[in-house]
Amino acid sequence: MFTADLVRELNFNISMDTISCPHTPGDNQNNSTIVYHENVPLKNQHVIVIDDAIESGGTMKRLTAYLADNFEIKSLSIATLFVKPSRVDIPFKQYYALEMPNDDLLVGYGLPWNNQLRNVPYISKVVK
Repeated sequence: MFTADLVRELNFNISMDTISCPHTPGDNQNNSTIVYHENVPLKNQHVIVIDDAIESGGTMKRLTAYLADNFEIKSLSIATLFVKPSRVDIPFKQYYALEMPNDDLLVGYGLPWNNQLRNVPYISKVVK
C-alpha cells in the first residue's frame, strides 16, 4: 500500500519490479534466498528500494549488498514508511516518513502481524 501511494506522488518516469527477500523473525537471514528475475534492467539505473518498515536493517543490508554487488547501478537509495533508527545502520541514503519506537509493533496499511491484518486501511499499534 505504501508503494502504491508513494509512486502516485512521483513526478518523473519510473519502472517498477519486485524482489523477494523473505525473512521471518528468528530465522538466520543469511540462509534465506533473494529472488529477482530482473524484468526491469538495473544496469546504469538509479534504484530505490521501497519497503514498508525497517526494524533491524539486517534484511535490507543483505538486499542492498546483493543489488550493489550484482548489478552495475548508478545509485541506490531506500524509501520506507517506518524505520526504527536506533537499530538500523545501513550504508545507503534513506528516506523515511516516520520513526517507530523500538518496542512498537504496528499493523495495517500493508504491515502484517502473523501474516494477517495487512488489509486494515489504517495503521494501529498492537498492544501486548
